[in-house]
Amino acid sequence: MNDWVTIVILSTDPMRYPRNHRANTRDTLLRESAALAKREGFAASGVDALARAAGVTSGAFYKHFGGKDALLSAICEAELDATRARFAAIEPGATEQVLRAVDMYLSLAHVQNPAMGCALPALSAEIGRAPEQTRLAFERAFEELIAVIAEKVGAKAVGSALVTQCVGAVTLARALATEGAQRELLQAARRAARAILGAG
Repeated sequence: MNDWVTIVILSTDPMRYPRNHRANTRDTLLRESAALAKREGFAASGVDALARAAGVTSGAFYKHFGGKDALLSAICEAELDATRARFAAIEPGATEQVLRAVDMYLSLAHVQNPAMGCALPALSAEIGRAPEQTRLAFERAFEELIAVIAEKVGAKAVGSALVTQCVGAVTLARALATEGAQRELLQAARRAARAILGAG
């Protein structure tokens, strides 16, 4: 076999990827693009930037998602699923465990590091301007999250009030210019969360 034939055969041999390569790439895209969107804003992040954050090309992006709207729907589901899993580990009626989770959520570290935090304060406003299909995906994931929290705190209304209090506080704290003002707001929100849970 001459060298030219060998080169042709090698160049046409498909690159072999591990069996789980596609799933791993999608997971990386979701994780890294979510972090970028929470930090910089989803609308402000183009497909090129979202793909680059995950270390893939724009072409690879479109192999996993039909476009930005499909990605935003997937981010909603993945992020809220992760939050739901964390609350699922809490025992029903374990108010102290819930309060520890609340205190971590209503922390200065969470306010100052949106990329590593919850998607609700970072992306809810943008999801509100998204197509109906994306908002429906968000609604389903949100209702599942509230259902799990309701199991832990005893009532859906209490769970909804707690989530609303926490998300609103973090959203507003991020809009404040000074750390002192942020701390004051978060402290008030922690007191309000305890009142919602009847924990004094």
